[in-house]
Amino acid sequence: MNPFIPYLVKSVLCISLLFVVYWLFLRKDTFFSMNRVYLITMVIGSILFPLFSFTWVPAGRAASVAVMLEPVLVMPAGMVSPRAGQMGWIEVGFIVYLTGMFIFLFRFLGQLMQLMMLSRRFGMKKLNGLNVVCVDLAYAPFSFFSMIFMNEKEIQKESLEAILNHENVHIRQKHTLDLILMEILIILQWFNPVAWLVSREMKIVHEYLADEGVLQTGISRSIYQQMILNETMGIRVNNLTNNFNISLIKKRILMMKKSKSGKWAKGKVLMSLPVLFGLLFILTARSYSNSDMLKVAGNPAYITKQQGSGPDPVIQDKPKKETQIKYVAPVPQKEVYKVVEKQPSFPGGQDGYREFLIKNIRYPEAAVKKSVTGTVYITFVVENNGVVTNVKVLRGIGSGCDEEAVRVVKMMPNWIPGENKGKPVAVQYNLPIKFALDCNKKEEVKK
Repeated sequence: MNPFIPYLVKSVLCISLLFVVYWLFLRKDTFFSMNRVYLITMVIGSILFPLFSFTWVPAGRAASVAVMLEPVLVMPAGMVSPRAGQMGWIEVGFIVYLTGMFIFLFRFLGQLMQLMMLSRRFGMKKLNGLNVVCVDLAYAPFSFFSMIFMNEKEIQKESLEAILNHENVHIRQKHTLDLILMEILIILQWFNPVAWLVSREMKIVHEYLADEGVLQTGISRSIYQQMILNETMGIRVNNLTNNFNISLIKKRILMMKKSKSGKWAKGKVLMSLPVLFGLLFILTARSYSNSDMLKVAGNPAYITKQQGSGPDPVIQDKPKKETQIKYVAPVPQKEVYKVVEKQPSFPGGQDGYREFLIKNIRYPEAAVKKSVTGTVYITFVVENNGVVTNVKVLRGIGSGCDEEAVRVVKMMPNWIPGENKGKPVAVQYNLPIKFALDCNKKEEVKK
């Protein structure tokens, strides 16, 4: 499985749960700067947290390692990769995701180009010490970094100063950087409704902050509210701009009328800390307990590398094309293999591993004649010196397939051993080898 998919799932889960905390406890408070910081931290955290990982082993015991290698598919003509010539739903979904991501990336770049073209077309002038681009289009006033875009002819003179002060708050507090961060979030999680809600909430908080900044200049609240109502006309340019009017007039006026939240309300942000640290632990820690149940997709093409504890797993087929691997409590032994920090690697890497199997594995003739198919599960240990030992069949299908699988694994050259705390250690591997018949090849063998 593409390693980006688990990261994306964790990132979506992280931002979704943190946004629930914001929606329930923070969004109605008047601590706008705190809410802004929370939203920024939430987005950055959801992007970065899933990149880190650490291993947690329950106190009082160590854990052995059993890693499920990517399965191989054997046909009478030889061994082929199970992914060759077919595309599963994971690959299709990932392609759809990448397509959407590039669409929104191009949208983001197009928005930047649009603003650059506007500034070049109309030029800039100084107005009350601010950089103003006077457009002749029906745009609502908006700011982008240090520039304010507006149609000066459409603005009432008594409203001009308040509008400039409003946009200046956006500029001084660098709200454009927040909006760019929101766009990055949408590019990465365009399919996630929560990402769009987070972006919308950030823009609302920006407007609250700007309104608060204007009121602090001494303007009458009633006059400013009336001015907002008078300036409701004008279209929005794009998502990268801080508009004077973002179709949230009612919310802004209600928030201005609302009494300031008490100091005790700030303590509610502390409620997010347990969620934050809990997510950090859940999304980055890998625990190895005495009795773990791991599910592996029944289609060998999509069995992914899994780690768990305990000795040889007992594998049972389920009727819904699903295989369950149950890890039982470890048997006491002189040496207990701990979770490794660095996995063993086959000489030549994955390419060398595949080439070795392609060159050496064969479909037994007896199995071809009897039309025997199925998956042989092999377990083996890569010792701390790289030697392959303890090759055993966990589950076989007979007719020579089990013996063939064992023979090939025993032929493997020495691996580069795994390491834990800088020292080489032994690691247990499980390898599924699927034997499948092609009708044409079967007929050729019979002849």
